[in-house]
Amino acid sequence: MNDEFLRIDNITKSYGGNTVLHGVSLTFRTGQVYGILGENGAGKSTLIKIISGLESADSGTITVDAETVHFGAPRDALARGISVITQEQTLVLDRSVAENVMLGHLDRKFGFVSERATRKRFDELRDRVGFTGLKAGTPVRSLSIATRQQVEILRAIAHGSRLIIMDEPTAILSSVETEQLLALIRRLAATGIVILLISHFLEDVLAVANEVTVLRDGTVTFSGPAEGQTTQTLTRHMVGRFVDADHREPAPVPADAAVRLDVRGITRSDGIGPVSLSVRAGEIVGMAGLIGSGRTEVARAIFGVDHSIAGEVWLDGERLKLSTPREAIRRGMAMVTENRKEDGLSLIQSIRENATIIVRRKYSRAGLRTVGKEKAAVTVATKLTEVKASSIEQPVWTLSGGNQQKVLFTRWTMKQPGVLIVDEPTRGVDVGAKAQIHQLIRDLAAQGIAVLVISSEIEEVMGLSHRLLVMRTGRVVNEFRWGEADRQQVIEAAFGGVPAPAGEGETL
Repeated sequence: MNDEFLRIDNITKSYGGNTVLHGVSLTFRTGQVYGILGENGAGKSTLIKIISGLESADSGTITVDAETVHFGAPRDALARGISVITQEQTLVLDRSVAENVMLGHLDRKFGFVSERATRKRFDELRDRVGFTGLKAGTPVRSLSIATRQQVEILRAIAHGSRLIIMDEPTAILSSVETEQLLALIRRLAATGIVILLISHFLEDVLAVANEVTVLRDGTVTFSGPAEGQTTQTLTRHMVGRFVDADHREPAPVPADAAVRLDVRGITRSDGIGPVSLSVRAGEIVGMAGLIGSGRTEVARAIFGVDHSIAGEVWLDGERLKLSTPREAIRRGMAMVTENRKEDGLSLIQSIRENATIIVRRKYSRAGLRTVGKEKAAVTVATKLTEVKASSIEQPVWTLSGGNQQKVLFTRWTMKQPGVLIVDEPTRGVDVGAKAQIHQLIRDLAAQGIAVLVISSEIEEVMGLSHRLLVMRTGRVVNEFRWGEADRQQVIEAAFGGVPAPAGEGETL
């Protein structure tokens, strides 16, 4: 099957005089997987919104099954067989799996929903797709993120979707879950469904895509077969230059550098620990491990978010009694959380307001804010962290993912902490911004800050860290110094000293 399903011709879109799509033309054929790539702000999201009916193009045409169409709303696109599975899942958590899948298509008898008929249709669909582990009556709230994703995919198929857009579907999945999803994408394409895969994980795209389209500044810089492309060539199309993997040896830490963070026997009631670690001034210590190994839990315990039941945390030679993050911050610790939108940023507020939320008293006199000094300080800080924005008063929600992440770093550079914990520093960030954030972490360490970095990307923590700690089942099980281990050794350590399952890739 290789018939044309959807074609867009000369699509243009502008916001407030800023053109974000410049005459984009693409064709999508049945049974094919298309990778849509580009840095944050390249125009991917706008293109997807137009295809799915969330936005209308300023000019250009959309053709479905050789018929010119106009989508005034998402329901118009859905009626034509186009579905979107977003990063922010849209399930009704308190309803069952079957109810979510069949939402809008529930069987009724005498005006009432027929649970028996609904479950029968659900079971037939589930078995046909191969999600045999899903149970019709299970509340969605009790499911893992990966399993909820299966529910979203089943719902799209139940709606008769012929084109499914998947926006960063592997961003929150483990390596094993990612392989399972990629295998499912192949199976869906084999049935004639068109898959549009938007992802920052270039290896995932190359593993399944038949064709790849790259956008840069709203213009298509490459569109063609995925075969023959590499992560390096795709990166060059995305940023206009080659961006090599960053394997520079970190700057040496002075032999007499003081221990700034000393964690002794941290233990939690959920089976995490005991964990002990130390980080010296100017040192970057990485933490790797499978999802669920306890990396984030340890970081949250150190920072006072989740209380430990035993153990000690010492900062610059003084024992801390951490009951809240407020106390941790007061004593000179900072943390960039793994979920910037839920735990880090106030999206409706400006860059300036987000950057100064921790240091507001510093720019106040007699209870009144000295806005001039505050603006000047934020302007300097955002230049150092390379935040790209029209002004520091720009709302954070309007920024790309990479720039939102840089705003978090801006906040903590203004606080000038002694210890910085960074959880998933580049999740959902494009390759260009990733390189900038890596350099920013190195620069902060060079200032004498002790940095603890947690990442699911092995290459990231291996390339950044002076020392790499590997966690498994709530404990540190291995330690490697820079250059001592390759990716396979780290994976095997995370899996308990045995070779990783077939298909294990870049992330844990």
